[in-house]
Amino acid sequence: MKLKTTFLSALILAVPAVLVAAQDVSGPGFVISLKNGSTIRGRTLSRDESTGKLRLAMTEALGGEARSYAVIAPEDTSEIRSSASDTDSIRIRLKGGSDLRCKEFALNGDSVAVKLGSASKVEVKWTDIESISFVQ
Repeated sequence: MKLKTTFLSALILAVPAVLVAAQDVSGPGFVISLKNGSTIRGRTLSRDESTGKLRLAMTEALGGEARSYAVIAPEDTSEIRSSASDTDSIRIRLKGGSDLRCKEFALNGDSVAVKLGSASKVEVKWTDIESISFVQ
């Protein structure tokens, strides 16, 4: 009986630790800094063409389908950047076949300001963007 009680107590203490670890998305992906100072992390970023809102998938099922996501107004963001090492980057695939790779970009209404280096930025219209993905 004492063994069952000890095992049950250990199990009850371990469950919250597993839940916290399951919510940790500090791995590779996007980090969106908001103007209020908070950050949101996720793996997949898309934009709803009809509303212009951003959709950041925070957890994904095995098939890549979003299980939980955040909807963000572009005007609430201050920057979007890669969360991981120097070898990871964000790929902005443009219509027509070309693509840009960067570490961060900012949203400016109907365009995206892609930071290519320490002092250079390129403005790209949302209508010219085919997809935005995270590349390792």
